[in-house]
Amino acid sequence: MKPLVLASSSQIRKEIISKYDVPFICDNPSINEGELKENSTLSDPVKLSYFLAEAKAKSLSSKYRENVILGCDQICILNDDIFEKPLSTNKAIENLKMLSGNIHQLVGSYVFVKNNVVISDYTATCTLTMKNLTDAEIVNYVELDSPLNSCASYKFEENGYKLHKEVIGSLEAINGLPFEQLKDLVNEYL
Repeated sequence: MKPLVLASSSQIRKEIISKYDVPFICDNPSINEGELKENSTLSDPVKLSYFLAEAKAKSLSSKYRENVILGCDQICILNDDIFEKPLSTNKAIENLKMLSGNIHQLVGSYVFVKNNVVISDYTATCTLTMKNLTDAEIVNYVELDSPLNSCASYKFEENGYKLHKEVIGSLEAINGLPFEQLKDLVNEYL
């Protein structure tokens, strides 16, 4: 049995999958995600998330010809606006000010590829309501968790959960890999 290849550099995704009895290896996808997003004409967040997850998985197909590869992507949406990873403290603060007091969605796409062909996929949407946060609370949070590579500008798995008053969706899906829902698919194809 060949191990599942997780096409991701996300530490939290590695932690989630390691809790399951599934042989896996992780490898960074060989794509430029920013460039792909920039050149994409997809405005639908679900389609964009799927497109990126598929691209990540397929980018490793020639390296892992005999393995099933799982590509993942998560997008944060507020009022049809797609949030990007902030990459800077100021942008993270700006994003959290917009999310403060509002309901937003995290859409995750999970695409399984073998021999450069999609064999299965799954989409999870979580709905989160953020508390009304003061500017000081936002600044303190960003200093605490440094969520500069998180699509929603918070790390739910660390202290980001404290920013929310209501959450609809599984913890694994919010953290970027709903493996509880994916494990049967994985077992079917491995």
